[in-house]
Amino acid sequence: MSGRSEARNGEREAVFKEIYDTLWAPLQRHVECVVEDDSEVAEIVSDVFLLAWRKLNAAKPLGLIWLIRAADNKLKDRERSRRARARAMDTVHAVYATPSDDDMLDNLAVRHAVDTALTQRERRIVMLAYWDQLAAGEIAELLRCSQASVWKTLSRARKKLEVELGLGDGEEAAEARRALETARPAPRTTG
Repeated sequence: MSGRSEARNGEREAVFKEIYDTLWAPLQRHVECVVEDDSEVAEIVSDVFLLAWRKLNAAKPLGLIWLIRAADNKLKDRERSRRARARAMDTVHAVYATPSDDDMLDNLAVRHAVDTALTQRERRIVMLAYWDQLAAGEIAELLRCSQASVWKTLSRARKKLEVELGLGDGEEAAEARRALETARPAPRTTG
């Protein structure tokens, strides 16, 4: 490392230390006004100072206003994450709160058939079409393939599912299609 870069790093560290020493307490008080959990307050303040270190320009040191804005952004991000988690949990509860045991067994059978009988690409297209309710053109755009390819894959997947579920051409096949449209994918476990 050259002498100039060492001097710049030393200057940068000194400026950051000054900002940290003078503005940690005011920033912490600001966050404490919004967040009650002490560990969460410490985490947010630490995240803000980490961001401040990354953004620091020794010639133009960051002030309290910049730090408060950054903290407010972190607080908004956390609130968005909490709302997203709550929506996800509501969806999970709605999906698994089925009114009858027969419906639940049909959904489980369809999920099992989707997981065992279909290729990864077929599963993806079935999930996009039936569960996410995307049109064939949207799926084609997302997967960067032709609409004809999407339709062909969906047709092949339906046939495989009918065989896997032991269904014929009559009313049972129509019921299987309805179950496929209402079934939701099982949560994936990693491990």
